[in-house]
Amino acid sequence: MKNSFTFKSIMLLFLIGMLASSTNTISAQQSMKYGMLTFNKAVNISGKQRMLSQKMAKSYLYLVENPSDTKAKRDLLTSKIIFEKQNGIINQNSGYKVTKDRIVKVNTIWVEFKKLIESTPNYDNAKKIIDLNTDLLKATNDVVSAVIIESKGANKSDDNLLEDDGLGESDLELKQMINMSGRQRMLSQRLALYYFANQTTLKTKNSEQMLNNVFNEIDGAITMLLISNFNNEKIDEKLGVAMTKWENVKNNKEKLMNQGFKPSEMYKISNDLTKAFNAVTGLYEKVKI
Repeated sequence: MKNSFTFKSIMLLFLIGMLASSTNTISAQQSMKYGMLTFNKAVNISGKQRMLSQKMAKSYLYLVENPSDTKAKRDLLTSKIIFEKQNGIINQNSGYKVTKDRIVKVNTIWVEFKKLIESTPNYDNAKKIIDLNTDLLKATNDVVSAVIIESKGANKSDDNLLEDDGLGESDLELKQMINMSGRQRMLSQRLALYYFANQTTLKTKNSEQMLNNVFNEIDGAITMLLISNFNNEKIDEKLGVAMTKWENVKNNKEKLMNQGFKPSEMYKISNDLTKAFNAVTGLYEKVKI
């Protein structure tokens, strides 16, 4: 009788231990999720918001002098819709106060920005967009940074999330690579934005320098992407496509800086570059470590 009781006690303790281990495993798996999304997906989506902020501004500036271009009109409308939808997705899936607070800041700037891009394209509002677009860009970039911080310790309290010991180094490096690659999409749109802002009718004392800065940022980041430890055959292939498109711009820098491209040509170049870097970013998102 005593032996039977001892055996039952051991089995009960074993089952409790198994249940606790299973619960911890489920909890750990859940902590690696950004709500219904993976953190890699969340970094990718929040990064797209930066790109969309620049794409909307670019489209508006282009439409000022090309008001009948249906492609640009459609780009502006769809970008606005996607931006608002994705902003909601990022907010709904976050469990981190800092991320949510930064999204509130995005929404505050968005109210004014949205009014401008919904107006009939004109030079006065185009100049306001040139002034405001960087504020929206910085706010959306702050959200990306918050999502990466959130991924470092999703099972910690908000007060401890800023500590550096919550995520494996390689996992953090991957998210930073997704961020860097995704940033190239934004810069591709920003390149055309400041190409149009550098036209005589819109040019300011900073336009040319901003265009040159964007050019250098794209070129510098490509080197970092090429030497990434996360690269595989598919990523190398897509990077090759992106590099080929970029080389066509790089080899014509003088043309870029002196309004040598037709507006429609520059518009397409930026979209083609964005598409190429988006393919690369999507592959980094899927990397398993």
